[in-house]
Amino acid sequence: MSRRLSIVSAMIVFAFVSAASGCSSVSSPSVASHLGAAGIRENPQSLGHWSTRAPMPTPREALAAGGFNHIIYAVGGIGPCGYACNTVEAYDTATDTWTTKASMPTGRDSLAVRFVNNILYAVGGENEATQGLNTVEAYDPATDTWTTKAPLPEPRQFFAAGVVNNRLYAVGGSANSSWIRKTLYAYDPATNAWTTKALMPRARGGHAVNVVDGVLYAIGGGNGSHLLHEVDAFTP
Repeated sequence: MSRRLSIVSAMIVFAFVSAASGCSSVSSPSVASHLGAAGIRENPQSLGHWSTRAPMPTPREALAAGGFNHIIYAVGGIGPCGYACNTVEAYDTATDTWTTKASMPTGRDSLAVRFVNNILYAVGGENEATQGLNTVEAYDPATDTWTTKAPLPEPRQFFAAGVVNNRLYAVGGSANSSWIRKTLYAYDPATNAWTTKALMPRARGGHAVNVVDGVLYAIGGGNGSHLLHEVDAFTP
């Protein structure tokens, strides 16, 4: 079975389980009838609104995105280019326009990107053969150029990344879809070197990471046998 069919199958299973558990995504008949969490009718104006913006030139999934100075960079993914695209496109939120940027040297999907000191780092991911990568490449928006940086100590896919005190952290994930890790690596752009940090309390992949007040939070994901609801916090 192809990877794309696997993704579709997973979505179908998720929809079935969600419906069975009452996690329906069906919206209420009208905005005017929306009820808040406390069962109190809300003013429709308090719900916010969505607007459609200029479409991304190349449709993709399993891509990554990072923003800096009102520009959002859409990096890699799976699309018309096949698996492991190296496409990079930039969206200007001020002008609602897209521009194509220098291609990433290594095509990949399921990667992570983060900005550190005005430089966008593309970390890990997987190639068209679904093999995990330890590749790290840095993009400079000022010159529209890529450079290769020190690789991750291990290949990583389905991991997450965050930035604390100008250091990039690669959190958990798997290598070649065969095992889930507790590993935490930190990258220092000043020395172009990775160091190993304290292991997470539990292994996880497919999770989310965010940083608040200098603390890195690892949320949810799975450990290969079941889904996780635990939240672990790392303080450098």
